[in-house]
Amino acid sequence: MSYYKKIDGLRFIAILLVLLEHFTPISSLISAGYFGVDLFFVMSGFLITGILLKPNDNSFGSNYFKFLGRRTLRIFPIYYLTILVLWLVGHPVVVEYLGWFLTYSYNYAWPLYGIANNSVNHFWSLAVEEQFYLFWPIVVILLRNKGNYLFVVMMVIIVFGYSQMVFKSIEVMNIYNLVGLPTRMASLVLGSLGALMATRGLLPDRFFNNSKVEFFVFVVLVIALATDLSVKPLVLGLCSFYIVLKAAYYKFSIAPIENFLNRTSIVKIGTLAYGIYIFHMPMEEYLTRYLFDPIWMSIDFSSLGVLEKLRWQSWIIKFPVYSVLSVMLAYLSFERIEKPILKLKDKYFK
Repeated sequence: MSYYKKIDGLRFIAILLVLLEHFTPISSLISAGYFGVDLFFVMSGFLITGILLKPNDNSFGSNYFKFLGRRTLRIFPIYYLTILVLWLVGHPVVVEYLGWFLTYSYNYAWPLYGIANNSVNHFWSLAVEEQFYLFWPIVVILLRNKGNYLFVVMMVIIVFGYSQMVFKSIEVMNIYNLVGLPTRMASLVLGSLGALMATRGLLPDRFFNNSKVEFFVFVVLVIALATDLSVKPLVLGLCSFYIVLKAAYYKFSIAPIENFLNRTSIVKIGTLAYGIYIFHMPMEEYLTRYLFDPIWMSIDFSSLGVLEKLRWQSWIIKFPVYSVLSVMLAYLSFERIEKPILKLKDKYFK
């Protein structure tokens, strides 16, 4: 499997955007969380499809079994461990909708039952990815040697998904547009398209090496993040597509971006993004309820003069503290739980 160092740097950017969305009021200014998850989707589609497109002599069943086995060892352990812990402590949403969480289908329960925002709602994106992992390998493995059929299937999925999100043509699907597989897999397949183009040598080097194009993409990205355009999902998806392929195969002409994505500490945290994503919201809920709020509310802000306004800006403390704790928890999880399990990949699914 090819390793793309700057993709892990992008994972850092994506998880940072999610943390900003959940721990700060930034959502009133930009769509940080949406873009962070969208970037994760495009990266995921790109990486797994790149793996599936590699030529080998194994049968369809062997390839599919190997892929699912390796994904299971990577994804299931800390996901189900988190669900178990939350169920044991009586998290009300996990207890009531346990079956949806166990079957990776909470992305449909959330809008179907009108579940209020809570500390496990972000699990919807994990459900989308797991559903995608079940059927997408079948498509790729069966069609990877069938000429342009795979390309056609990709384009149909991409066009349908983004069209439904932008135009909302199929009314019965509208409540699931932001969290359902039929629409959100457009971004996953967009990443897959990038992997297919790279595998077949179809990436336009002059386009990706053009500094003016790079500058234009980032300007468009900033505008899309800060506005409420109806075509925002498509624009952000295309920006993610460009950025992921740029990070994988080319250098950013904007030196600070290139250097940042290659920085060792950034890359290291990027490798922990999965754990950070799973743990950060449940951790925030219980720390806030039983530790932070009791301490914060006991402070006599009226005696602090100009700092009295901090009473209503607790996120200034929460964001750095909770972010660091999320990284630490993810690191411990990776070293003590995930890494030993990941060693079984090559033992049973090589």
